[in-house]
Formats: sequence, C-alpha cells, structure tokens
Amino acid sequence: MLLLTMLIQILLLTAFFWAAGTILLGILTGKRKTKLIAKRHSFAIIVCAHNEENVVGNLLTSLAEQTYGQAGYHTFLLADHCTDATAAIGRKFSNVTVWERNIGARTGKGAVLRWGIELIRKETGNKFDSYIVFDADNVATPNFVEEINKCFCTGAKLVMGNRKALNPYASIISSWYTIYWQTVDCLYCRPRSNLGLAAIISGTGFAFKDELLGSEGWNTTSITEDIEFSMGQNLKGVFAVYWESAVFYDEQPTNLATMLSQVRRWCTGNFQIAAKFRKPWWKHFCQHPNLKLIDNFIPIFLAVMFGFYLILNFCWLFYNGAQDVNPFGLIDIIWWSFLYILSIGVSYGVIKYSTFNLNRMLPGILTSGIYCIIFSLIAVYSLFKPVKSWKPIEHGKVK
Repeated sequence: MLLLTMLIQILLLTAFFWAAGTILLGILTGKRKTKLIAKRHSFAIIVCAHNEENVVGNLLTSLAEQTYGQAGYHTFLLADHCTDATAAIGRKFSNVTVWERNIGARTGKGAVLRWGIELIRKETGNKFDSYIVFDADNVATPNFVEEINKCFCTGAKLVMGNRKALNPYASIISSWYTIYWQTVDCLYCRPRSNLGLAAIISGTGFAFKDELLGSEGWNTTSITEDIEFSMGQNLKGVFAVYWESAVFYDEQPTNLATMLSQVRRWCTGNFQIAAKFRKPWWKHFCQHPNLKLIDNFIPIFLAVMFGFYLILNFCWLFYNGAQDVNPFGLIDIIWWSFLYILSIGVSYGVIKYSTFNLNRMLPGILTSGIYCIIFSLIAVYSLFKPVKSWKPIEHGKVK
C-alpha cells in the first residue's frame, strides 16, 4: 500500500508541475495573435430543455438580440418530455423552432442532442454548417455568435466559449461555483490558449462544425457527453479552441443537494471517459505523439487519481492508528493546511481580477477549501456509487 501511495503521489506531483508550468508559461507568453479569413458561417443553435419555463425565456431573448444578424443563425428548442410551458414560451419567438420529444423514457442530454441534430439535418439539409449548444439556463452576450464566427474564421472547428456565473451572490454554493469557473478561465483556458494548447468542452456554450459529426451524427453514450465528444475529436486530430471574447452566463446551483448531484455526475463521467478512452488514447498517442493529447488527458487523470489517493490516505491513517502511531502527524497537518490556504489564495486572485464584487465574494473565497474537500469526497463516493442516469437541475427565476 505504501508503494502504491508513493507511486500515485509521484504521478500527482508530475501532473501538478505540468499544470503549474503551463500556467506560468501561458501567463508569460501573453495572448496569441490570430489571422482571420473572413467568412459568415451559418449556425444552428441547439437548446436542450426539460421543464425550463423559469429560465428559457431569458436565453431565447438574448439569442434574438444577437448582433450577427438573424439570417445567419436559427435556434432549435428541443423540449424533452416537458410538462410545463417551456415549449409554449419557445413558440413566442419568431426565430425559434420548437420540437417536442415525448416518445420513450426521458434520457440524458447526449440522447437529446442525437435526436435533435438528426432532425435538423433531415429538415434543413445543408443549410447549417455549424452548431452552437446552450443549456436553457444560459444567457448569451449580444456578440456571442459573432465571436464564435470569428473563431471559426481562424480555422477552428471546435470552440469553447467563456463561461461566467449568472448568479454569483445567490448563496455560498453559487459563490464556490463562480470561483471554480473563474479559476478554469484564468488558470486553465487562458494560459493554454496563449500557448496554443487545447481547451476541453464543458457542458454548454460550445460550438462545432457539422463536418466533425460525419454520417453518424452526434454519438455519445456517457453522462458527460461534452467531454466524451471532445476526447473523441482529439483522437481524430481535432482540438477545441478557447475563445475568451465569446462570453455567456450560466446559472449556478444554490444549494448543497443540487451541488452534490451535479458533482457526482461530473466525477462519474470522468471515470467513464477514463475507462473508455485509456486504451484508444494510448494507442493514438503512440502513433501520433502530441502535447495537446497529454494536456487534455491530465484533468481526467487527476479526477480519477484524487479519488484513489484520498482512499489510500484514509487507509494509511487507519493503519497508523492500528500501529499506535499518531495518524495526524505534524507533516499531515501542515500539508492539508497548506492546501486549504492555497485554495483561498487562488480564489482571491482570480476573483480580484474579475468583474465580480470582491467583498460580496469574500465568504465564498474564505470557504473555498471546503468545496475542494467536498469535491474529493464525492470523487471517492462516485467510485463505489456511480450515477446511473442523468438528472436535470432545477432552476429558479434569475433576473
């Protein structure tokens, strides 16, 4: 057990130094200059929704007000087994087509995307060369579609937008999420974009060219269809580009129960992706070695390893206790205290240089280490009790 713990520690430290190195180099490098080849792409905007009457109107309004010009895009609202006014709200907008899915059992977002994209292709032919995917609780900035078009004009085929929290001060939970997504933006996406490394698609606010789907269409099976799609494209040599100026807002969970449910799904999905892609990834990497492949697999690797590492730490504590050795030695206390303080420092830094109010975010900053601890515990729990099916998040009315 000691040998296994040391091995995982070495792997985690290696991943940590890789991540720290990319952050440092990315900050020092600065923003990359890109060349644009002027072209107007045609976008099918897909909104997957299940009983989203409280929030979907905000998104559809923001899409109707895009500066790109409505001739260049059309919104498709996929109302999946809705029993409320979601579909009726969608039909109030002239540039929105509403399709209701009521056949069979309600499934995850991946199945809805497969159904919806197949319908779009069947009903519109080759009208749209690109897709944008939103969740119903999002709000797009007026130039979002225009910015995504600019990114495609650089030659990108898969694009991740810049996610911001819609309700950062609603609760301590939404503050934690706000800090999390700001950290992803400042310390993951932006430095990697500066270095020319790849982004990872995360749930919503992303776009892709129709050519990536081929004849089979959307074809994901895990409960984290976003990461699965992204990893599948990586093995085809296509990597996501982070486009910072394509900003959208995303409503964050406000209570612990919803947070636990969502993070369990994330962790379970990471385990599924790691299991599905470990062999194909290694085979592809041996044939086509690429730093982007390594960099994109590290977050998934870390999610899995942290779970195992925490289990081994608990085993080590029990073992020391059985041997009459103080399981909570000074080194352990210093180590965990350092990690907690580090999380506060990182949280303070990323929020200070954001548009969010620092004073109102302070409770979330000071308790941000708790979010990390909960995340680690859920990762362990999900190893033994993985999520069996996708569950939607209930949304309140956010103005």
